[in-house]
Order: sequence, then C-alpha cells, then structure tokens
Amino acid sequence: MPSIKPVERKYMTTTVEQFLETNYSGFDSTIYRDLSLNLTKLLTDGPLSEQERFMNLLAISTTLENQDFMKWAAQSLKDLGVEENVIRESTEVAGIMGMNNVYYKFRGYLPEEVKENYSRAGLRMQSLMKPVTGKANFEMMAMSVSIINGCPVCISTHEKSLTELGVTADKIHELARMAAVTKGLSTLKKTKLIF
Repeated sequence: MPSIKPVERKYMTTTVEQFLETNYSGFDSTIYRDLSLNLTKLLTDGPLSEQERFMNLLAISTTLENQDFMKWAAQSLKDLGVEENVIRESTEVAGIMGMNNVYYKFRGYLPEEVKENYSRAGLRMQSLMKPVTGKANFEMMAMSVSIINGCPVCISTHEKSLTELGVTADKIHELARMAAVTKGLSTLKKTKLIF
C-alpha cells in the first residue's frame, strides 16, 4: 500500500464537526455531546493512523448499515489517497466477518460436551489469507466488526492475532472505543424518527 501523508489535526477536527453538523442537525442533548466529542477525539487523536481510523470506521459503519458514516469514511479514505481496492475490502470485511461472527457465536453458545459434533466450520474463508489491506489492517477491521457483532470467540482470536502481529494494546483498545462510539451515534440517529 502507498504511504499516506498525515492530515493536520485542525483540518480533521473541522471535517468531523462538519459531518456531525450535517448528519446530526437538531441534536443538542448531553448524550449527543458525549458521543460527538468522543468521535471527534477518536478521529483526531490517538494511536491509530488516519488511514487505520477511517478503514475501521468504514468496516464498523458497514456492519451497522449506517449509510452516512459509510459514505463519509469512504470519501475520507479517497481524500487520503487510499486505493479503491483497499476501500472496497474495508467495506467487504463486514460481510466475511458477519458470516464468521454468526457461526462462531453459535459454536460459543454450545455446551462443551457437544462442541465436537461441530468441530469444522466447513465455510470458505480464503479472503482471510492474503487480504489486499495487509494482514494487520485486515485483522484490525475483523476485530472491529467482531466487537459490533458481539462474538467473544472471534474477538479473542483476533486480539491474539493482532498481538502476535505487533499491534499494541492501545490500538486494539481504540478499535473497541471506535466501535462503541459509532454504535452509539448510529443508535442515536434512529431516535430522530420519533422526535
């Protein structure tokens, strides 16, 4: 992947604020302020690079089926100079991980004495072997999606893989925080339908 130039924090803060003003017009509660300030901090500061932030935001928002976030994250990646195939995989990881999360959550619910009856998934997962985004980036997005889908088995597996790849605990924790805040804002947006 080509190297990405870092974006100035002031520019990114303005970009986040513009997105929120456009998509959350009329929200002014303390809950909205908490969520919007958290998103601004996550996207302007912290251990993740700009590319990592928006790749994960794209994977998370695709999982949540949040079109506003998806379009913004994809456009932000384009603005950063990220290649189209990387952006595409950042959306599609939600599909393959959605499949895995559902299957492995099923296995996780089973009592130990019957798990041997379901020892082989038998599902094709070749895309996990040589992702175009690179192994560490793919694993980070897989972790983000698994957090949203609530699969303990996948979360544990991807945390271990990320640690083995040298991804710091700070970055892994940031993925969980980003998933949490994006979920919160996605849920909050739905309240607009009744008020």
